[in-house]
Amino acid sequence: MSAFLGPIHHWLYNKIQIQQAFVEEIIRWNEENKVINTDLRSMLNERYGETETRPLEEVIDESNIHGWLQERVTQVEYKLAEVVTLILKHDADLFGQLEMIFARVGEEKGLVGDTTMPVIYKKISDYLLDGMPCDHANRVLVENELEVVWRRETCVHEEYWTEVGGDVGNYYKLRESFINGVLKESNAYIEKIDEVTSKLRRKN
Repeated sequence: MSAFLGPIHHWLYNKIQIQQAFVEEIIRWNEENKVINTDLRSMLNERYGETETRPLEEVIDESNIHGWLQERVTQVEYKLAEVVTLILKHDADLFGQLEMIFARVGEEKGLVGDTTMPVIYKKISDYLLDGMPCDHANRVLVENELEVVWRRETCVHEEYWTEVGGDVGNYYKLRESFINGVLKESNAYIEKIDEVTSKLRRKN
């Protein structure tokens, strides 16, 4: 990476903030419903450190931009894996509640109106955290106005979920709920072709 802040750094930092929003919404839901009698925010901060929300230029270590951002990615990956896994170990039947939380966050960032599939795919990619840009986690196979097909080339999330005793499959199901929330008022829908391949298509 370059030795100065550029658009790609702000882009990645925004993706980190969106993933942290999933964590915050789960914490808020737990506080309101008293599902687990634990201060989840304090527990997560104690284990993984407090999440930074100030503007990037105010907090980043400009002498180590890549390393600083990688640490933030790792932090929020662990936090999401940990909090989801804790909830489901407490009661696996709460998965539907988590799906609704992710869908709601998606609806808040939803796309409205008629646009092309590449534009919608880019927006979804702008929201979802898939490691560092150099990880090249996804590869587009087909791209035109009517559809975008892409494949997950590598899973950058599994190590975190495995380490906390969770199932990365839960992450991908929740991620799908988020995407469906984003697309709810749009002219597109997502279709799963197989475990690693997805298609974004225009609605009739």
